[in-house]
Formats: sequence, C-alpha cells, structure tokens
Amino acid sequence: MKKIIFSFFTILTLLVSVAVNAQKLTPAKWSWALSKPNPAVGETVDIVFTVKIDKDWYLYSSDFDPDLGPIVTTIKFKANDSYATVGGLKAINPHKKFDKEIWNGEYTYFKEKGEFRQSVKILKTDIVIEGVYDSQTCTDKTGQCVPIKGLSNWKQKLVRITYRQKKK
Repeated sequence: MKKIIFSFFTILTLLVSVAVNAQKLTPAKWSWALSKPNPAVGETVDIVFTVKIDKDWYLYSSDFDPDLGPIVTTIKFKANDSYATVGGLKAINPHKKFDKEIWNGEYTYFKEKGEFRQSVKILKTDIVIEGVYDSQTCTDKTGQCVPIKGLSNWKQKLVRITYRQKKK
C-alpha cells in the first residue's frame, strides 16, 4: 500500500512540475508605431507593424489567396471617428513560395522579421486606434504551427495606439 501511495505522489509531483514549467509558445512578437510621430488632422500616415520571428520559424503574410489553406495575416480595426483606414493592409517585401505537396499554390511569408503597413487618415486631434490581428507561424523543423487568433490575454493582440496632439 505504501508503494502505491508513493507512486501516486511521485506521478502527481511530476505532472505538476511539467505543468508549472510549461510555457505558451510565442515564436512571433508584434510591435507597432506610427510612421510619423506627430501627424496633423487631415494627414495620412502609416501604422507600421513589425513582427520579430524566432529562428527556424516563419509567419504567413497577408497577400495570398485566403482559400489556399494557411491562415493569412489579417488586421481588423475597430471603427472610430478619430481616423479612417486608407486602402488595405500591405505586406512589405515578403518571400514567395509555390508549394506543390500540401497547398498546391503560391503563398507569401516572412522569416526573422516581417513588416506590414496600414495607411490611416487622421480625422481628429485625439487619436485612438484599436483592433486585433490574426496570423499563423510555423516551423519546418518540427512541422508545428501556432495560430494567433482574435483577442486573448496577450497584450500584443490588442493594437492600441493612443496619441494626443498638442493644441496650439
């Protein structure tokens, strides 16, 4: 009986230690900034999204057929009267690849660093821009993919740029 109890506590301790040491996998870290620090009302500026991608990982871009298969990077903005989006999201210099084995089509992706830009027109002096991004990172090393979907507890998921222009 003592051996069974000892074995039970040993296994329980092992499971707890594994759970405590487990980490959420985040192979892509997002950051953002305005292309011009002090835009005036009526001016069009870019929101520059920069993604730092871990070694051996890649991030699918935003500019290929979403019906192909991989999750295409998207950014959805919350409507607000302090700005208006101009055009669509632009991927800056992604790599291209035609995949015959899995997707049977061409997709675009980033390695090490990705950049996306969204133009916005400034409509008020108090600017609040909010939204969410969805994307997917994968590695050829293990075949693992990590989708990044909607809102969660990750602060990086919530895009919030708050800027107050000095009144003259």
